[in-house]
Parts: sequence; structure tokens; C-alpha cells
Amino acid sequence: MNSTTSKPQRHIPAWIKWTFMLVLLAGVSAVVIQQLPRAGISTDLSGIGQGKPVLVLTRDIHYLGGAEVLEYLKQLNPEYQTRLDMRIAHQGQPDGQAFADRYSTYDGDLVLLNGAGEEIGRLQQPGNLQAVRQLLSQAE
Repeated sequence: MNSTTSKPQRHIPAWIKWTFMLVLLAGVSAVVIQQLPRAGISTDLSGIGQGKPVLVLTRDIHYLGGAEVLEYLKQLNPEYQTRLDMRIAHQGQPDGQAFADRYSTYDGDLVLLNGAGEEIGRLQQPGNLQAVRQLLSQAE
């Protein structure tokens, strides 16, 4: 004998559904926001010689020296951004390779150019923040 007794169905309260959806949405949003690119230093070298001094870091991702120098520039950028531009001559891009060839630079080297685009100073893989500050003082 088969009895067709129906069991009462359980329903999840609406407030639990909404809370779960909000928590899920907040979690997904947090992941997406963390994946966004951070404000960094541009690889656009077209601003060289446009009236404002420019500090250019030669960067090659196959070496580590430039990564350390890049961290120095990130620390200094807020302090100097009104006085000069900071740029990266990335070795993976044609204009970055051309810059490195023209100025004979390698990963981690810094070249300081005046507003007319003429070299006024350089450092080969500076070992500390103070060395970069000293180079930047030449732009003033």
C-alpha cells in the first residue's frame, strides 16, 4: 500500500536569502576590486621634452633590479609628481627598447631629463631611496 502523504515543504525565509545574496555580492565585489590595476607609473614616453622634467626607469621584467627601483619611484611619486613626471621605459615595448638603446641603459637604471628632453643625470641601479632623492635634486 502506497500512501501519498505529503511532507510539509520547508521554505527559507526571505531575509536569509537577501542576507546571503548581499554577502555574496560583497565578496565578489571585493575580489573584482582587488584585481583592478593599481595607479602606477606610466610607460608613455611621449611626454619627454614637453617642458617638464622626466625621470625614466629602464625596466626589464626578466631581471629583479628594476623592480626594487620601481618601488623607490612609487614611494617618491606623490612627493615629486607636481615637479616632474616619472616614466618607465619597458623593454617589452618598442619605444622602451629605443629609449634604452639611445641612452645605453639596462634594467634598473634611471635617467633624468630636463624639460627639453636633455639628459641632466643618471644612476645605474640605485641601491637606496636616498640615492634616487639625490638624483631628483638635480631637476630643481
